[in-house]
Amino acid sequence: MSPTDSAHAPRTSTAPRPADGTELIGPYSGSGFTEPRYLACRGDGQVVQLSERVFLLARLVDGRRDLDELAAALGAEIDRTVTAAQVAFLLDNRLRPAGLIASDAGPSLPARPDPLMLTYRARLVPERVVWAIAGLLGPLFASPVVALMLAGFAAVDVLILAGGGSGQILPAVRAFSDQPALTVPVLAVILAVAAFHECGHAAACRYGGARPGAMGIGLYLVWPVFFSTVTDAYRLGRAARLRVDLGGVYANAVAMTVIGMAYLTTGSPWLLVVLVALHIETMWQFLPSVRLDGYYILADLVGVPDLFARLGPILRSLLPGGGDHPRVAELTPVTRRIVACWAALTMAFLGWWSVMFVVLAPQILPVVWAALLGRLEATATAVRAADVTAAALGATQLVLLVLPYAGLTLIAVNLVRRAGRTAR
Repeated sequence: MSPTDSAHAPRTSTAPRPADGTELIGPYSGSGFTEPRYLACRGDGQVVQLSERVFLLARLVDGRRDLDELAAALGAEIDRTVTAAQVAFLLDNRLRPAGLIASDAGPSLPARPDPLMLTYRARLVPERVVWAIAGLLGPLFASPVVALMLAGFAAVDVLILAGGGSGQILPAVRAFSDQPALTVPVLAVILAVAAFHECGHAAACRYGGARPGAMGIGLYLVWPVFFSTVTDAYRLGRAARLRVDLGGVYANAVAMTVIGMAYLTTGSPWLLVVLVALHIETMWQFLPSVRLDGYYILADLVGVPDLFARLGPILRSLLPGGGDHPRVAELTPVTRRIVACWAALTMAFLGWWSVMFVVLAPQILPVVWAALLGRLEATATAVRAADVTAAALGATQLVLLVLPYAGLTLIAVNLVRRAGRTAR
């Protein structure tokens, strides 16, 4: 237990209470750390790691016990003498900075927006409905069914390729571009599969024995995305967590099998366009350099749930004379090497995208602005002519044009605010 002095005394409250939305998950199974780790979830969905003693203290904080009572209770838990000053130290230096303990002014979470996290989230499907959906889809995760579904997915893809599907992609895209009205059904199917993707995560979560939370929509990087709350999966073992991580792309495979069979039956070019888009999106999900499914797959494989929190320490430790940062030293040697490789590749990936944006933005933005003005004029003309189909199509295209740049604006605003807080 770390000693402390009067500088670390509690701020004003003598009965600390958990921050709103705090959930204590429990021990982290299959971790890549040299010492056992325990997990808690903040109100914003961010998972926080704690040592055993800090976790025990967090479990005792209930808004009724004062520091002396917390010290006595914690001492009984660990069979050691604990003082109120030591409890105050852990509260002010471990739990409160992590956003797990409410500040004196009210619930407190670190106001440090991360552009690589899901932001501006809105819940659309309540937990009880998600639980029911997950129960309906649960049988899909039985081992024989998984084997059958994956075999069917592979067989449909082979049949499409054997029937000259690869040579039909460009003609299908041209046919799709010649019929702009097909944009709406294509987007509708892609959005439906994206929602089914999240249902796959939730179903895998319930199938493994954890409880999925609400589903909704939020902003990730520059695009709106669906999300599912499967934080409770951290209670599960590594294999069950990996099932949850892969549940989304498995759901994609099931959906693509159905769409592929529809294409083989009808030969509709727009269905081939949808299939190509879904294959690309599914492969993109495996990318571990941003918080997509691949990131969580890697995190569960190596046993480190907060890879991005270790990006800076890992990179500093790689510099000559940098030494091992404490957040690096606590990892096992094998885990440390894997995370170091991931950090180097992630920085290269993010750096490349940043440079490409800076280089290409001056050329792209004028074209986008001209296209935006053109779409606005065409949509206004369709509205005046009472052409509902053309008006709906124009509105959809306007949204698709504006969304990435609105997302970039929000990210820039968050970064400026964060820089301002850091400077202050």
